[in-house]
Amino acid sequence: MPHVLAIIVLTVTGGVLVIAGLMFFLRPRWLLDWLKGMAVFGLILVGLYSLVLAVNLAGYQTLGGMQTVATISTQREAEQIWRVTLQVEGSAPNERTLRGDQWQMDARIIRFTGPVRWLGIAPAYRLESLSGRYTSLEQERTAPRTVIGLSEKNWPDLWQLDRKFNFPFVEGVSGNATFMPMRDGATFDVRISTSGLVAVPVNDQAREAVQFWDQ
Repeated sequence: MPHVLAIIVLTVTGGVLVIAGLMFFLRPRWLLDWLKGMAVFGLILVGLYSLVLAVNLAGYQTLGGMQTVATISTQREAEQIWRVTLQVEGSAPNERTLRGDQWQMDARIIRFTGPVRWLGIAPAYRLESLSGRYTSLEQERTAPRTVIGLSEKNWPDLWQLDRKFNFPFVEGVSGNATFMPMRDGATFDVRISTSGLVAVPVNDQAREAVQFWDQ
């Protein structure tokens, strides 16, 4: 848009908006009705937002400081095929099969700011998935993948909505994944804080796997 035309469009738009605003003061009843309508509309928006928060928090767990949320043990069944035992805090052990050289756990974390935080609502987390990874980039692109869902999907998804639209008073933390090499007999604790996930080796096999992996 040419510079002069832009000035004309902005001037006309501004003039129309100012005149429209002044019309409310010439007829106070319009102004009062408009204010009432905006107040009702605001209440509806706040109510809907509260309902979205409530629906999503029902599928999350309270996060308070660094805490252990799961234990993962691996047993080799065949080349790049592993039997993985997942023990989530408060649940029975769950055995699944993963393909690859490493396991990866993903989680979603929601932190709150402003008025929502003032209400004392603590940060919340949800374990999202457990999957296998390959060391080889070529295999990672072409080999069969194993992804195990660890939670049910919520709608509307507050974490996803915040990532796209930057919702007020909510922060959907990104990059919440941890991964470790799979080794026969290795056991890891998965811990979480408001910064994300971290995996900690808890037996000799796991420590050896990490030591060899880092070399």
